Amino acid sequence: MSSARQPTEEHQVGVTNAQEQNPNPAIADLTRRMNAEFHAGRFAQAGRTALEITALSRDELLVTFERHTVTVLHLDHEAFGIYEGEIEPTYDVHVDGRTDDVLAAASEFGRRHAQEMVLIAKELREGENDPNQRLGLTILLNATFTIEEALEIAAAVRSCGFTGATFAPKRSGTVAIYHTENLGITADEFARVALMLLGDLKEDYPSLTYEFRKYIIHMPKL
Repeated sequence: MSSARQPTEEHQVGVTNAQEQNPNPAIADLTRRMNAEFHAGRFAQAGRTALEITALSRDELLVTFERHTVTVLHLDHEAFGIYEGEIEPTYDVHVDGRTDDVLAAASEFGRRHAQEMVLIAKELREGENDPNQRLGLTILLNATFTIEEALEIAAAVRSCGFTGATFAPKRSGTVAIYHTENLGITADEFARVALMLLGDLKEDYPSLTYEFRKYIIHMPKL
């Protein structure tokens, strides 16, 4: 007897196309330019280049999800991450589908763009247990911010022990941080240092709101 099919559920997807070794020469060239601008301190220019990079593959990402019977609920290419002091353009993506299908679509896109891994996060349902469950912190700054300000936020994030964060400026100035396995801290430690970070950010963004949620997180290496 075949096993029951997974239910479709909303997932957040972390994936990018930016890679200097991307087989698409236009994306590869833009990624090199973005990195050079960022390292030279031309942050505003690097941010504009980042948006050019993700714009090039936005439609391709949409088609890839649809081909895997995944419904795209929200897809915005104007998002980016800052990890260990480096910029990485990304997509602000929410989809509805079976976890296996979402993983297959994101992994296909990631492999095509020479990525090392992708991230899939699904909110933990009540009563559900999974070895991959992790905490996630979503901060709504309720303010617009520049890439220079995002770098300041990322510095605060790192000073609290996190490696980086994902920024979606259009979505109420959203900053997302996940308790991924490579952080090497417990869930209690994650919550404690997250509260420290919120205290720091509150000084500059007094209207911020935040929410802790439990997610099932998959980060397959490609």
